[in-house]
Amino acid sequence: MIWFFERHHARLHYEIRRQTDGPNYELVITFPDGRQEIELYADPSAVMERSIQLDRALTDQGWERPHVGPRTAGRTAGC
Repeated sequence: MIWFFERHHARLHYEIRRQTDGPNYELVITFPDGRQEIELYADPSAVMERSIQLDRALTDQGWERPHVGPRTAGRTAGC
């Protein structure tokens, strides 16, 4: 799962994924400059709780989720 955020024309995202070389979960934060921080969790509920905390912290710092508008008129499915 991936969450996207924007602030002052900068973009940040974080994702939760399974560890590729182990049994754990990773929360990966990708900052606007491309730098990444990876946090490792064995418990899925712990990584979800961290995700909730991170979401709140980013919102408190002025980050917003991108606004998605309605589909453009005239577009059809599959285009």
